[in-house]
Amino acid sequence: MTRVLVWFALAFAVLPCGAQSAARIDAIVRTQRDSGFAGVVLVARADSIIFEKAYSQPTSKPITVNTKFNIASMTKGFTAAGILRLRSQHRVSFSDPISRFFPHLPEQKREITVFHLLTHTSGLAGHSAGTGIVRREGAVSAILAQRLEYPPGTHYRYADDDYQLLAAIIEVASGDTWEHYIERELLTPAKMRSTGFQGTVLDWGHKGANGMQSTAKDIYRWVTAIHEEKLFGRTESKELESPLMHVRSEPPFEIHYGYGTRIYVRGGKVSEVMHSGSGDARNTSIARILADGTVVVVLSNSGQRHGTTWASYVGQRLATRR
Repeated sequence: MTRVLVWFALAFAVLPCGAQSAARIDAIVRTQRDSGFAGVVLVARADSIIFEKAYSQPTSKPITVNTKFNIASMTKGFTAAGILRLRSQHRVSFSDPISRFFPHLPEQKREITVFHLLTHTSGLAGHSAGTGIVRREGAVSAILAQRLEYPPGTHYRYADDDYQLLAAIIEVASGDTWEHYIERELLTPAKMRSTGFQGTVLDWGHKGANGMQSTAKDIYRWVTAIHEEKLFGRTESKELESPLMHVRSEPPFEIHYGYGTRIYVRGGKVSEVMHSGSGDARNTSIARILADGTVVVVLSNSGQRHGTTWASYVGQRLATRR
């Protein structure tokens, strides 16, 4: 996978506007490139891209601004948005027990709801049990065969299984495949022509929780389509950038899980919306939203730097969290 970093922030004071801004961005990233970073960086403000450039390492395959990267767990944001679309079509309710979609559900798991899956509070103990299973029924059975670690709705525990089940719910509720539904309802309206899926036949380790690939410019189109209410109405657009479940405290921030995103709250106000992903083959991704509407997209395939992903590391150099 290739790692994407998208930072969409509410206060991006580090970068000034205009040509000086582009030169400063380039200087920051070139320093990281000299230390091992490879990838694509895109920065936009006020509906305009002010910087977009690819950085390659001499010993690796050249990267261009059109290179497609595996976005790993950023895929969860698309799956969550697909569930919201189904809700607006009156096909799914967040309060629905998942037994509505999986009638042969084990009795002790019948209290799990769609909302529990969205917020990683299902209580399921495993992680990515659908990996290697191509048929939906087999993957769902494997995921739901796992024990409950805690009662649904009582504890947050991040796991790909929740979003694999959400992808299965999208298929049952829509009568279409997860891939086709996401493409038709989200990618095509957002004009994301360079975004797709990893291969023609995906196992359930690559459906819902990850399994998508994209370019920096398409990720920019995605976050702005949500933020500027191009895909959903005002209420749902705001909902997609809102906190759902408190995860932990990192003073001065309270960190919440959103719709496949992390939401940083400071003083009772959202200070950052972040999408992120980390996959195989040294690929990673992240996204942030700050007060002045600046968008930063970083896609990287260079692994980690000082214990964090290169995508995150570069993003932190460009905009300090405030």
